[in-house]
This record gives sequence, structure tokens and C-alpha cells, in this order.
Amino acid sequence: MEEPVVKVCNLKLVLLGESSVGKSSIVTRFVTGKFQKNNATIGAAFTSKSIKLDDYKEVNLEIWDTAGQERYRSLAPMYYRETDVALVVFDVTNKRSLERAQSWIDELNFYIVSERQHAVKIMLVANKADLITGMDIDTNVDLSFTKVSAKTGEGIQELFDQILSQIPEDSFRSPDHDNKNVISINKDNATSNVSYCTC
Repeated sequence: MEEPVVKVCNLKLVLLGESSVGKSSIVTRFVTGKFQKNNATIGAAFTSKSIKLDDYKEVNLEIWDTAGQERYRSLAPMYYRETDVALVVFDVTNKRSLERAQSWIDELNFYIVSERQHAVKIMLVANKADLITGMDIDTNVDLSFTKVSAKTGEGIQELFDQILSQIPEDSFRSPDHDNKNVISINKDNATSNVSYCTC
């Protein structure tokens, strides 16, 4: 009996937002299941995770965690290229991080090639939900938001399940398929193992 052909989708996800809102902690919680207080990200951090949805579909999730500090802000746009999903993260205890969320969304939209704007899923993520109860957040942003806590794990799996459930069926391709239409990351450097430093 032949093995089932597994179709694969390569999905690029970037996390945006002010410094100290917990972007790296969200990634760590999702990838390892653990909470870890992180130092500020310099430039961007990259991680990946392969997720088997069923016997026939697999997602290679490539996650770019960008620095939120102002001095690294000019570096962020280079990570927007070919983005499929953007998580704009704010800290529920820091009103300024919420106010700045719209500027991150505007910047992302500015750098996304116009014909791809409709294809990029932007989600607003309210982190540190464990620090506040019964919160009523007026976002002033035309996006619904998802409450999570990287510390307790609340909402993290549900957030990524929501992302995975919204992948278009035609984004999954068999490995031998002509991949010119496959969602991909860093097409020009796909085979390179060279690491670059932002210093």
C-alpha cells in the first residue's frame, strides 16, 4: 500500500510591536511549551516549527521575532518581505504599546507589495492577560484582538490554531510540485546556511 502524499505549506509569520510586550515569550511558549523571560531582541530572531495537521497536510511555520526597540526599528521592514501572517503584539498593562500598534500595522502595509496586501493576515494580540482581569480594551484599531498570556500559556495554542485553520487549501503543495506559487520565505537564499549578524 502506498504511503499517503503529504502536502506541505511554508508559512512565514512575523511578530511586531513595541519592546517588552512579550513577543519572544509568545514564540518560546508556542515552540517549547515553556515560559522564559527574554532579553531584548537585537535585530530579529528566527525559529521554525513543523506542524502536522493530519495524515495529508503539514505546515512549516517560519517565525520572525522582530526587535521593538526604536534603534532597531529601521531593520524591521527587511523581515516583512513575503510575510503571510503578522502578529502585532501589545502589552495589556502598557497603554502606549497599544497606541503604537497602529503605527506597526501602517508600516507593515507600506512595505508589503500592493498586490499581496489582501493575502497578508494581520492579527492584533493582547499579551500579559494574566496581569489584568475583566479588561475592556478600546483598541481604536480596525482589528479584533486575541488575549493571550505567554506566562501562563492562556490562549497561545488557540492563537496558532486559528492561524493554521485559516491557511487556504491551495497553499498546500506536494513536494514534487512546481513550487513557483508556493508560499515561501527567502526564496533567493533558500539553500544558504549562512548566518548574518546585525552588529
